Amino acid sequence: MTKHDESSVGRMPELTDFGMIYSARGRLLVVDLVMKDSLTGYIDDPKAFPDLAISIRADMARELAKELLRCANEIDAGRHHPHITILE
Repeated sequence: MTKHDESSVGRMPELTDFGMIYSARGRLLVVDLVMKDSLTGYIDDPKAFPDLAISIRADMARELAKELLRCANEIDAGRHHPHITILE
């Protein structure tokens, strides 16, 4: 997995919806992602991000789902990623 040392949430595409199809023969999922500017509603000129369609191998989908769940659980527990500094 790629490690992120810096984060810039502003002007980053935000996932707002998704759909999936899958193939047992190809052992892959095709995911359609609907994206918007994460600052939509906060700024006057949000950037337009195109919707994406990506394919993911079944094994990578399992890894991604596991990592997404782990991170969501950390958020629910009130913890931040160790490389994020929160300015108050």
